Amino acid sequence: MLSLWLVALAGLLWLALMFGTALYGERHPALFARRWRHVYALSLAVHCTSWTFYGTVTQAARYGWPLPPTFIGAILFYALAVFFMIRLVRLARESNATSLADLIATRLGKDAWLAATVTLVTVLGLIPYIALQLQAITMSFSTLTVSANAAGSGAPPLWRDGALYVALAMALFAILFGTRRASAAEHNRGLVLAIAFESMFKLLAMLALGGFVWFGLKELPEASHALPTQPAGGFVPLVILGALAMLLMPHQFHVGVVECRDEADVRTARWQFPLYLLLIALPALPLARAGMAMFGDRVPSDMYALALPLAQGNQGIALLVFLGGLSAATGMVIVGTLALSLMIGNHWFAPGLLRGAWARGIGDDERGDHRGDLLLLRRVGIVTIMLLGWAYSR
Repeated sequence: MLSLWLVALAGLLWLALMFGTALYGERHPALFARRWRHVYALSLAVHCTSWTFYGTVTQAARYGWPLPPTFIGAILFYALAVFFMIRLVRLARESNATSLADLIATRLGKDAWLAATVTLVTVLGLIPYIALQLQAITMSFSTLTVSANAAGSGAPPLWRDGALYVALAMALFAILFGTRRASAAEHNRGLVLAIAFESMFKLLAMLALGGFVWFGLKELPEASHALPTQPAGGFVPLVILGALAMLLMPHQFHVGVVECRDEADVRTARWQFPLYLLLIALPALPLARAGMAMFGDRVPSDMYALALPLAQGNQGIALLVFLGGLSAATGMVIVGTLALSLMIGNHWFAPGLLRGAWARGIGDDERGDHRGDLLLLRRVGIVTIMLLGWAYSR
């Protein structure tokens, strides 16, 4: 096992490095102008959450799928519907939409109640997903510092719950780089660069794990039972789900549509993003086979990615995989929380405030400049969403 303080310090340093990357991108936008299409394509890999590190292995162990069906759906979407995506980017730019709720309401008569309803459905759907990311971080942290068998043994006391501190750190990051301007339509280069950077890091971490499984494992015992050779039911619905996630998940819509600066970037992403998905999924099936052979049911299959290198004494790979999973969860949670806070502020609170206190011009602000109020609403929304996700994870 690794030292608790070592793992915690590594995680904090990684989050600080992401923060520094975002800050650098904000202050030096010209350095990445010529290569921004590649940055954009990498940022789409926010789709690869901590589930990519842990859940795909379980899926491969259960069904024997070499490529997750949700990844197949995403690949097919960019291969076959790229012109639809370009049209979506164009519509969002023309209507100044900053979320899917904005776009739907604008296209259907600017109905405020419809936008509020879309926001409600999105909140109800995304908070459990945020909770899963926080739970994955907690389980992986326990696996490294306690034991693989105790990784999911129950919720710790509040003051010892690492997920709470991770949630607060992510909320702080989202506030610092998502609420610096009142205009949500402005492109946030720093945040997109940080997501692209974490996408590259988690790909390298997964490929390093794959290299360890392929070349670094000692001779494995015979598996107690072989992996399935025929896909189980539900394959096609999962493919459809993966395709729809490219435009319906708020974090994916924000990165893929709102932050798209040029329609030509989508054409570059048409082949770079599917290539990324193919590469990051490569180790899943070999990892599942090795985990089943070495551990069977003694270790949760979600934790094979960490338990295998630990069992072989390779703590460096185990720590790298943990940071890759932390990176994957962080990217999704930050962007998803930011997107939700924009939707909540725009479609739940702002209409009422405009009809009420703002319309009466309370205070000395006679010009009707309420940018500070908007930013405060978003910040409160980010913290609230993150704490709701943490509470749900418990």
